[in-house]
Amino acid sequence: MDIAAVLRLAPLFADLPAPAMEELAGLAEPLILRSGERLYAAGELPQHFFFVLNGRLLVKGDGGWRAWVGRLEPVGEMGFIGGSAHVASVHAVRDSVVLRFAGEAFMAFLHRQPATLLALTRLMLNRAHRQQQPRRKALTAGRSTVAIIPAADPADSLGLAMALLRRWGDWPEARLIGSRHVDAELGPGAAQTPLDDVVGSQRLNLWLHDMENRHRYVIYLADNADDNWARRCLCHADRVLLVADAAQKPTALPLLQQQPAGLAPLELVLIRPDGDRSPYTREWRLACGARNHYFVHPGAAADLDALAVQVTGRGVGLVLGGGGARGFAHIGLIRALEELRIPVHVMGGTSMGAFISALLASDYDSVEIAHIARETFISNNYLNDYTLPRVSIIQGRRFMCRLQEIFGARLIEDLRHSFYCISTSLTSGAPVIHDHGSVATWVGTSMAVPGIAPPVAYRGELLCDGGVVDNLPTDVMQGMERGSIIACSVSSKSDIHAPHALTDETPDPYALLQRENRLLRPGFRDILLRTATLTADTVIQLESARRADVFITMPVQNVSLFGWKHLDELVEAGYRHAMEQLGPLRGSLVGE
Repeated sequence: MDIAAVLRLAPLFADLPAPAMEELAGLAEPLILRSGERLYAAGELPQHFFFVLNGRLLVKGDGGWRAWVGRLEPVGEMGFIGGSAHVASVHAVRDSVVLRFAGEAFMAFLHRQPATLLALTRLMLNRAHRQQQPRRKALTAGRSTVAIIPAADPADSLGLAMALLRRWGDWPEARLIGSRHVDAELGPGAAQTPLDDVVGSQRLNLWLHDMENRHRYVIYLADNADDNWARRCLCHADRVLLVADAAQKPTALPLLQQQPAGLAPLELVLIRPDGDRSPYTREWRLACGARNHYFVHPGAAADLDALAVQVTGRGVGLVLGGGGARGFAHIGLIRALEELRIPVHVMGGTSMGAFISALLASDYDSVEIAHIARETFISNNYLNDYTLPRVSIIQGRRFMCRLQEIFGARLIEDLRHSFYCISTSLTSGAPVIHDHGSVATWVGTSMAVPGIAPPVAYRGELLCDGGVVDNLPTDVMQGMERGSIIACSVSSKSDIHAPHALTDETPDPYALLQRENRLLRPGFRDILLRTATLTADTVIQLESARRADVFITMPVQNVSLFGWKHLDELVEAGYRHAMEQLGPLRGSLVGE
């Protein structure tokens, strides 16, 4: 391997003269990391400077913070330059080659090359900023290798691979590598080299790494789900796609159970013709441990286009927050996305945001969503089945029946678009993610404001409105690694006020009980809803906003939380504000 030639491609070393580049290459010691193998642990004192020549590493810090380091990037540089212990652990998510530089020798080199030291310092500052702004670009590599593994018919996998290849630009931007390509280049049987064959694996891995250096996207195509080439594909992938027939029951795949921990994330691609059922989606996900799934009709260009951008981190995710009637502004945002032709590939939300994002995931457009909202909250008030408030002020039966009428028997895992919503466990105080099961049931649970609607009993816990702990669940979206995140908040820090006539400095415990203030005071439901979501709106939402690439706060503070009759006004305000915010960003969101 010509280390100097590869290092010349790295922006960090771009200004080095040829003699210095040769000196740097001479200091490098190649280190091969297998999938799941650790480079260093948090708390260790740095003795070396590390630089990723090929592959992908996962950095895991305190509080669940994580980032990925890819090809031609340094790792652990902050601890090395600062002389302090590493604050995060690092391990390989795929077979990787890391250059290790002895600490004293590399530091002496930096002193002789101030331009490189300056570039490294700038990189460190940028990374520190990215840690404080943990958006998707800090989690998505510029290059990508994808392994495609057939669960059954290899023809489906080949067709999918060829479709992705075309969408990623064909040669030389993208390259498909199957076992026949390997054997043609390295000799018959080379693709089936066992992983524990040190000499054979080194020769094969060097060639594969060279291919990854030459092409932005590499697709590793396995012939089946249980041979040495399939195992090699898994070990070289940034992302693994398991291709299965949606109509067939899952089968045991020993290949996946035999792999070490820490591999690249596995996602499920279910081949499903339009109109066909997918009765085994949940079983497939559990059987293979998939974090995401996609439905693809082999002949549907839109399905293939959506898959191509999402698995390379160039899709668009939409997260909608809760806020009662103010959530109608989300409909205006959806209208703006339609007008700007910004596709949304995955959506999620809380409370009213869960309701509207579920409608979007069910293929309703902005006009249809507005009509459903009007019928649900204005023309027919499905929130008026009042009861003796032993548990809540309404029974919630009428509203739940309305949700069943809207969504029918739809299951979240069967929706064409990926969707999730959030509820809160009153039992544990933790958020609960709903990415499978009845759409109607879990949307209704996400909207069950404590005190207004009864909590939902499930597996020994009581679940209620997700806005109690997470009113804008961008963390779930970020973990999917689909691409840019658009998050929209309709909450306000100024929801509740004392009547403006009460201006004296004396505390008045009875102010809201006085008859003359009845038109000015917040109502019982307003107080309950504000109390339920206070922490999530004022504290947690700051973190939620930081995870978004585009964070939109709707101008809705002049409408009360139960101002249902302001639907048209809110939709229009949401549309105009979203057009102002998203119009200038359209090119970056759609990759133009």
